[in-house]
Amino acid sequence: MYPPKHFPPPDSPIMLEVRGLRSSVFEDVSLAVRAGEILGLAGLVGSGRSRLMRTIFGAEDINGGFFRVNGTPFVPKTPQDAIRAGLYMLPESRKEQGLLLNQSVQFNITLPHLDDVSSIGGVIDRQRELRGIVDLIRALDIRVGSPATRIRNLSGGNQQKALFGKWLFRRPKVLIVDEPTRGIDVGAKQAIYELISRLAAEGMAIVVVSSEIEEILGLCHRVLVMRRGKIVTELADAQGTLNEDSIMRAAFGTEAAQRVDA
Repeated sequence: MYPPKHFPPPDSPIMLEVRGLRSSVFEDVSLAVRAGEILGLAGLVGSGRSRLMRTIFGAEDINGGFFRVNGTPFVPKTPQDAIRAGLYMLPESRKEQGLLLNQSVQFNITLPHLDDVSSIGGVIDRQRELRGIVDLIRALDIRVGSPATRIRNLSGGNQQKALFGKWLFRRPKVLIVDEPTRGIDVGAKQAIYELISRLAAEGMAIVVVSSEIEEILGLCHRVLVMRRGKIVTELADAQGTLNEDSIMRAAFGTEAAQRVDA
C-alpha cells in the first residue's frame, strides 16, 4: 500500500518554519519542515490538528508568531498571503471546502492560478490553460473524458486527484494535505500515497494531517502528536520512536510526553 520512504538529507533546507504561534486557540506553538520531508500531524479528534494547519494557512486569526517559507518571512493573515509565499493547503473536506462541484474540472484546477493563464489585460489564454490542465490530468491519472466535465460526475478518488491538481498547477514550496484519502477507495488511496511520496522525493516539503494512524506510519518521516491544542511529542522513524503505541500514548496522555519545539 505504501511506497518506500526516501529520507531527506539531515541538512536539507527548512522550507516551513513556525515559531511562537499564538491565537485564541494556540499558545506558543512551533514547528519546522524540511525540503523532501513528510511531516505527520497526529492526535485525537479535537486535538487541534486541522485548526493549527488552517491557522498557518491564514484561514484562522492569529495573534502573533514568526512564520517563514523557504527562508522568507510572511504573515498569514489570509490564505492569499500563504499562497503568495508558496504554501498551499488541501482541506479535509473536498466537497465543502475544496471543490466547486457544479463547475468543470478545468475551472476548479485553474481557479487559484488565473494570473498564470492570463495575458496582459487579464484575458485568459484558453490554449495555455488547456495545455496545463491536460498535462496535469495525464500526470495525476485523473479518469475524466474531458476537462470540461463537471467535477461532481467524477468518482471520489478522481475528485481528490483533481483537488491535488488544483494545488499542483503551480508548484508549491510547502504542501499541507488534511485527510488526503478520506472517502476514496483503496486503489485511489494507493495512487495518492505514491503521489505524496514522489512529491517529497522531488524536494517538496509536505505536512500530512490524518486521523488514520496507519497512514501516518506508512507515509511520514517524522510525526508531531497534538493534545488539547499543544504539540506534546515528536516521533521520528529514523530514530525508531515512531510506532502506533507511542502515538496513542501521547495522544491520550497516558505517559509523560515532552513538548517539542522544532
